[in-house]
Amino acid sequence: MKLAYLLGEKPGFRGFLVLVDSAITLPRLREEWARAAKVLRSEIQQRLHICVYQTDTIQGVPTDPDAEMQRIISEVVSKECGVASSMHHPRSSTPFYDILRILINQWIKRAGPLTSRWLGEAAGCTYPTVASALEKLEKYLVRHSDRRVELKVFPKDEWFRLVANADKVRQTLRFADHSGQPRSVESLVSRLHELHPEGVAIAGVLGARRLYPGLDLIGTPRLDLTVNCRARQPDIGFLRQLDPALKPAGREEPARLVIHLLGYPHCFSETDADGSLWADPVECLLDLHEMRLESQALEFLQALTPKAGTR
Repeated sequence: MKLAYLLGEKPGFRGFLVLVDSAITLPRLREEWARAAKVLRSEIQQRLHICVYQTDTIQGVPTDPDAEMQRIISEVVSKECGVASSMHHPRSSTPFYDILRILINQWIKRAGPLTSRWLGEAAGCTYPTVASALEKLEKYLVRHSDRRVELKVFPKDEWFRLVANADKVRQTLRFADHSGQPRSVESLVSRLHELHPEGVAIAGVLGARRLYPGLDLIGTPRLDLTVNCRARQPDIGFLRQLDPALKPAGREEPARLVIHLLGYPHCFSETDADGSLWADPVECLLDLHEMRLESQALEFLQALTPKAGTR
């Protein structure tokens, strides 16, 4: 309301109230906005905006700010609070690696050039963050005349930096069977197909074999799952139905089932004809590296790499 009073004294100006790492939820803010709209003059209401800045993401009420305003807000918050700049964020590498994974996914799928706006929405980050990531990847990119971008080659150096930092980039939950009679991976998958838990995609060796049946590997060491989840507390209640014997694994204990949590908004998983969800190729490739299946990871990547002249 103080900002509304100020706008009343400054015709033609727009006002942005920016809440940094606020505990107030967007639905609650929208409720407050609806109440305020009943008492504010329409002329002031149209110039007033609320923005929530969390983990390098800006969301607005009643609408999200455009790319230029996101850039301005990011700079102001960085200057005033010292938290918006990626150098201050405890997981500063995460947005960059999210964008890297998205670009590689689209390159493998031959999706063609992408806009910075689409990348920002898919990764859940601001325009300045996207621009910074693209600048780091410049030597691997093709920039088109309409400002869209795409990878021209596999970014090998950045990829192996991602693999080396995967434990920091991907939140991972590991589970072991303490019953003494562990179910086979095939049995777990069959049960998973019956449950169809929302947002849970099959990854790892099984996901890689689906995309490349010729993968040189006998057996399935474990079941890897990918879950798209932006909440601080992921919902993994489906595990009780999948296998009650699965409990969090100790640090040195071999895992029977591994869950990787993805934090960006866009889901790149695919649903097959039976309704089962399968993780994207980049997540499957990271899983192979995590299991130290390096030769299989290289084989899988070579099989999926777009051939020259194909689209």
